[in-house]
Amino acid sequence: MTTEKTSKVATITLSFWMLKVITTTAGDLTGDLLSITLGLGYVLALIVALGVTAALLFAQLKAKRFHPGLYWILILATSAAGAEISDSIDRALHWGNLAGTGALLLCLGAALATWRARRGAIRCDSIEDPRDERFYWLAALLANSFGSAACDLIGDKLGVGVLAGTAINLGILALLALLHYTTRTRRELLFWGAFVFTRIPF
Repeated sequence: MTTEKTSKVATITLSFWMLKVITTTAGDLTGDLLSITLGLGYVLALIVALGVTAALLFAQLKAKRFHPGLYWILILATSAAGAEISDSIDRALHWGNLAGTGALLLCLGAALATWRARRGAIRCDSIEDPRDERFYWLAALLANSFGSAACDLIGDKLGVGVLAGTAINLGILALLALLHYTTRTRRELLFWGAFVFTRIPF
């Protein structure tokens, strides 16, 4: 049986979700720093963010055990890259936010379905096999991309600010928690749903 000592990802606790909110939000802001503040533009910022993510992922996959610092900086990197993927689809490819959000949702769903088909299960907190680990980080990147796009869509369509957007995210998370405690909905699917919306939608 996989244990906390052998798993290469963080254990899911309240502190996990608190750190997830902080790192994902910081990652979104880092994406904006690259593309807007530093003036790299969306495409170049995307290349930089993906390059950093790839380097950190290589180190993560090569590691023999769980390293909290490496794990959380990689979460931040996937969030920054995800923000740039979302922005590039919307503003560089000119697909529009709605189409981009839909496309990213389909990509995330396809990744999770492929993970289940090839490995027999979608995992969230017990990752030992490198094949599961690669799927985990692909899902993390796509979930952060979709989350960034979905929050932008909510802001654009509803015209809400940070506080209202955060309240919407909290409402979605509360619904997922309710499903967790009152239904037989698969824990892994609820985890990845929560992974999408644990962010402050700047």
